[in-house]
Amino acid sequence: DQHTVLIISEHKTDQLILSACLERASPARFRVGGNQLMNRPLEALLDPAIDAVIMAHGPETEYLLRLAGKHNATVPIILLLDEATDKTATQLRELGAQDYLVRGQLQDQLVHRILDYSIQLKEAREQILQLSNRDALTGALNRAGFRAHLERAMDRSQRYGFNSALLYINVDQFANVNDNYGEADGDLMIKTISRRLLNKMRSTDSIARLGGDEFAVVLEDVNSAADVESIAEKMLTSISAPMILSEQQVAVEASIGAAIYPADGREFSDLVDNARSAMQQAKSVPGGKFIHYSERLHFDLAGTNSLAAELRNAVRRNQFELHYQPRIDLHNGQLVGLEALLRWNHPERGLLGPGEFLSTCEDMGLMKTIGYQVIQHACSALVWLGEQGMRHVDVAVNISFSQIQDNRFLEIVKDIVTRSGADASKLEFELTESTILKSPGAIKARMDELRRLGISFSLDDFGTGFSQLSHLTELPISALKIDACFVRDLPHNTHQEAVCTMIIEMAHRLGMLVVAEGAETHEQIEFLRASKCQQVQGFYYSPAIPLQQLPRFVKEQQFKRRERLFS
Repeated sequence: DQHTVLIISEHKTDQLILSACLERASPARFRVGGNQLMNRPLEALLDPAIDAVIMAHGPETEYLLRLAGKHNATVPIILLLDEATDKTATQLRELGAQDYLVRGQLQDQLVHRILDYSIQLKEAREQILQLSNRDALTGALNRAGFRAHLERAMDRSQRYGFNSALLYINVDQFANVNDNYGEADGDLMIKTISRRLLNKMRSTDSIARLGGDEFAVVLEDVNSAADVESIAEKMLTSISAPMILSEQQVAVEASIGAAIYPADGREFSDLVDNARSAMQQAKSVPGGKFIHYSERLHFDLAGTNSLAAELRNAVRRNQFELHYQPRIDLHNGQLVGLEALLRWNHPERGLLGPGEFLSTCEDMGLMKTIGYQVIQHACSALVWLGEQGMRHVDVAVNISFSQIQDNRFLEIVKDIVTRSGADASKLEFELTESTILKSPGAIKARMDELRRLGISFSLDDFGTGFSQLSHLTELPISALKIDACFVRDLPHNTHQEAVCTMIIEMAHRLGMLVVAEGAETHEQIEFLRASKCQQVQGFYYSPAIPLQQLPRFVKEQQFKRRERLFS
């Protein structure tokens, strides 16, 4: 495709030289355009028809870069300088410039390469953002995409004066299907239900998958509560229709709770809580059921609701435990790390994954307490690993925003590490971009303090939040994690292939380790190894397992490596 480049400069010589460079280097790749926007630079930076901007450095450059950042401009900005020092380049990048060129050093291939890389980087980020807002299994919105979409729907409702509704849907027998038929059939059931819900939605509606067995549907511009109920009843009928799993006919039911904006909540959290509250009430009634939220059905977070009460008891009785997913060095096949993943050892329902309880824990404000229990377990695991002769193995723990912003976080972590006797240099905290972006300055300061203790950091779900690499380089991050949704269809999906390659190259340039999540096939492993990804975790090697099973896993891996050497 041909890309449009806008050159903003008061000097005609700059335009002539740069236009000639692009014409000689690749006339089919770039065209100089957008001249009508020359005197309206901010408009140019926000124009979707412009693929890249080369802007001569001048008195208003910093102001324009700040303004572009404020308006979330995504177009790559390349500055044209008289001369460049490392300090100047760093300052300009921090303000949002993608790269720079120097007058007197404008070689054809250099100009072409910088433009080409900048545009590819922008396209990869857009692809990452699109993928990061989608559930990998169903293609529906995920939690992050759902929040953004519902907030936009609420804004439109307020602006144009119509009602919107949120349906909160829970599939009642999902855990039984997983237990009796296996995870593959459980996934098939979820995909089937997602398609059935889509078939009952209007073109203006949207669907999100919020967890293992939970969906949300946003209905825009609904006339009345009766219309909402009619749509929900059709969805319940569709979900309950039999489906074939492992050559057997299986039927499941669902519970749906509804909340209507603005009558049932004017804030995002209120609307979601009230729809979930209605769903919980519907779930207590046998058979598929729909309930519209009302004040008398309010979800009592003080403990009268069974799930809330059970979770509070679980925290008090320390029923949460960790399973650990091995992280493997792709060069030599050795175990180098573990990711600690939370499980709830429910006294009646057995071992539950985080999708079944984590969102409720967040709503109830339990994440800080649970988070400290997780760090305690992880530090105990590090001590145990040392006793087993595995002192080289790191343990990674996911840290939430509510936890890292806690005023006592540093003090408590230091106390846990000291009391446990764990080696802090083998403890890794995983943060998501969205967590960091909620308060970049404060979280950077907290990360710096923890780094001085020896704790390292990895960035999970890379690509979902940062718009500029300069933010990334300021943080004490040693590893980038490629999310499983970018690995799922490798190497047959060219978009995912491009995104993975871009992330790996970017990490190498920044001197960071790359870890790919969700690798399940030999083809995926070979692609990642060929792309110079250093570490990987996923079902190809092992699911998350109890700590006591780790020595056996290590022995099995050693046996497999020897087997490959002699085969």
